[in-house]
Amino acid sequence: MVTRTLLACILLLNCSLVGCLSSEEEDTGYEWPERVEVSCNLDLRDDLICKEYLTGFETPIASIHHPSEDEIWIADLSGVISAWDGEELRTVANLSSIVSRCHIEQGLLSFVFEENFNTTQTVLLSYIGNGTVGTSTCEGSNDSNLIIADSTVVNGTIDIASVRPLREISQPYRNHNGGHLLGIGNNQYLWGLGDGGGSNSPFKNAQNLSSPLGAIHLMEYANGTISPVSNSTDTNPYILHSGLRNPWRFDVDPNNGLWITDVGQNCYEEVNYVPLHEPSNLGWSVNEGMHQFNPTEECGSTPLNTDSNYTDPVVTYPHEGGNCSISGGEWMDWGAPALRDGYLYGDFCTGSIWLAKANGSAWDAELIAQTGTMIVGFGHSLNDDLLIFSWAGIIYVLEENIS
Repeated sequence: MVTRTLLACILLLNCSLVGCLSSEEEDTGYEWPERVEVSCNLDLRDDLICKEYLTGFETPIASIHHPSEDEIWIADLSGVISAWDGEELRTVANLSSIVSRCHIEQGLLSFVFEENFNTTQTVLLSYIGNGTVGTSTCEGSNDSNLIIADSTVVNGTIDIASVRPLREISQPYRNHNGGHLLGIGNNQYLWGLGDGGGSNSPFKNAQNLSSPLGAIHLMEYANGTISPVSNSTDTNPYILHSGLRNPWRFDVDPNNGLWITDVGQNCYEEVNYVPLHEPSNLGWSVNEGMHQFNPTEECGSTPLNTDSNYTDPVVTYPHEGGNCSISGGEWMDWGAPALRDGYLYGDFCTGSIWLAKANGSAWDAELIAQTGTMIVGFGHSLNDDLLIFSWAGIIYVLEENIS
């Protein structure tokens, strides 16, 4: 077992210059950390306990309660979806043959049960497709698109033959895919798209509304088709919120506030909060955190561009103390009492977990735990306790300590 101190040193060497979940393309010399696991331990408090929940995954990324069965479905970047009922872990789908894993950020990125699942038995999938059939898609430039598809569940499993692509978004590079899917009711869904990858936002996609990239899309799924909710003809009618680098995860609170964790590049990680249905521009790549983005200058040396067109983040943190890449995020009105009434997020490299809580008109980041494990994301357990997905393939549960 590698000690936490040694792990921190490894991560500092590997992650000091970029957000780990948004690495630069392969030719920049960036190296991802090894999948070395440090057990999830809590240093700060005795009202919470972190313990192993499930093992045997490659990179678990999401878990959702089944709409009618007493089980959760767990997605893995590898393309495998599993179901857990508290006793048995079974395979629901193996999509590895249609999912690209040429880059460490590619794979099955998200899924959601269609709103009328109990009638339609439909699951929506978000993934990076396997590119041109019959060619070596992992060599040369990227030819794998970000895809949203529907699929049909029969007898508790998804037949790969039922997967039907509905929208495909061209990706200039293999990283910064985003891909998160979130149902918000009325047959509407949010879909997060990264800025297309590459260092220093080479195409400025997030500030170009003619590009679908670097944005959160609002769409309707009905009668087997995807369509935009907006009737706007001025810009891309799917785009609701723009100016994002890699919105890995986001969630909606009971007041229809949208919480977005956006992965930074060299200097800062950020949490954004915007009214769900009011279009906004979150500022990338003009701003990073609370400063202008300038890759040629030291972090924090350039003041924020305060143009009123940009919505500033409500919480930021720098790449200091081993922190490197934000992993979000859940609005917590569930789980252990100590985790409620705020937006929960963590850092990939250090395993620190924070809760953004209201303080008057501002939001303060409360450090909840320093787990030590490398956090990819969060999800729900069978009992609605908080799950932590680790880089090494282990799922932990963070629950109230009643001993």
